Amino acid sequence: MEIKIDNRAMIGELFYKAGLLKMEHLADALYVASKNGLPLGRVMVMLGMIRHRWLEQALDLQNLVRQNVLAEKLAPRALEICVLQQKSVPEALKELGWEGDPNRNYANLGDLLVEANLLSGKTVEDARGLCKHVGLPLSRVLILQGLLDQKLLEAALSAQSLMRQGRCDKKEVLAALSSAAHAIREKGAIKKEPPAPFLRLDELLLMAGLLTDKEIKKYEANQALAGQSLGEYIVESGIFSASLISAAVRLQTMMAKHQINPSCAARALGLVFSRGLTLNKAINEATRIPDRFDGSLSFYNLLRLSGLVTAFDIKRLGHLPKHVEYSELVEDRLVKMGILSRSAYEATKRCHLLMKEGFISAEQAVIVLHHWSWSGDGLTRVLEKLQWDGGSELPTLKAMAFRI
Repeated sequence: MEIKIDNRAMIGELFYKAGLLKMEHLADALYVASKNGLPLGRVMVMLGMIRHRWLEQALDLQNLVRQNVLAEKLAPRALEICVLQQKSVPEALKELGWEGDPNRNYANLGDLLVEANLLSGKTVEDARGLCKHVGLPLSRVLILQGLLDQKLLEAALSAQSLMRQGRCDKKEVLAALSSAAHAIREKGAIKKEPPAPFLRLDELLLMAGLLTDKEIKKYEANQALAGQSLGEYIVESGIFSASLISAAVRLQTMMAKHQINPSCAARALGLVFSRGLTLNKAINEATRIPDRFDGSLSFYNLLRLSGLVTAFDIKRLGHLPKHVEYSELVEDRLVKMGILSRSAYEATKRCHLLMKEGFISAEQAVIVLHHWSWSGDGLTRVLEKLQWDGGSELPTLKAMAFRI
């Protein structure tokens, strides 16, 4: 039997289907999340697309869908009520006539790992505490701290999905997890798989203006009857030519490798369709139009991501003149107004440089800043504690200066 992780009610889709996010904005957030290895919800908050409270409500709704107690189609409607009417998840679900338990959390990942004797209860509790501070999922924190192997995490998530679908009981799942852990340890390192496309075929076609929301809803109904994914239905129905679908698939792969951003990919696909250009010519023409950003994280983004600066802090800054570079002015004013300490500013600057040079990932930078803020240790000491100091040498002379 093939085991798959439950991908229903994805966070980005919830906000899009609730009418709270445009597809082009969702695509931008997906690109940033993919390029920097960050959770999509956290990126959407960082970019100011959604509020943290809305993200927590969306995650609660997602959790209920994946436990098979809330119909997938109800989740976006409930989220819309939560956001637009400023109601809690239980209040929104009650308004929709749902009578289940909104606090249900069956087959919790941390509990499964403890019961399968893969991690101790204290380890999981400590990791959960860190999750609350840095806004990263438990699974990512466990991976980043080296407490869990990626393949073992995938096995645990698959087991969690099977339990929630009622296809396995807890005893079977715990035995399977223990067996998987033994097999993974015996096999050793596994070759890294190529990145999977983060933008679906229908989403790319929508961005390119080749499909409308109304058409996608119609196709969704048809593909459900046919037992196919929406992408499979679009391909097999012959709605678009084989050459266009081939171009779209190639663009999906290029985006997954961060060789092109979603806006540029959508423009290129539109040119292939409207003018019959080859994909290479379409990409060359599409790249002539400058895009807003390349998916990299700015220093200001890292401040927001790490929680050192909030949206409320930015509001406190008041009016900012347009003739000055926005991010630099924000950073300067944050320190002058005492919202951000000089030491926090310097620590974030150092982490941002190390991140840009590939020494640490964006997720690692967030955890480093969290440890630095409460431990009182210097940045180098924190990196050494987390075993992210890179050994005896750092990548560049600039980074080497942080050892002084």
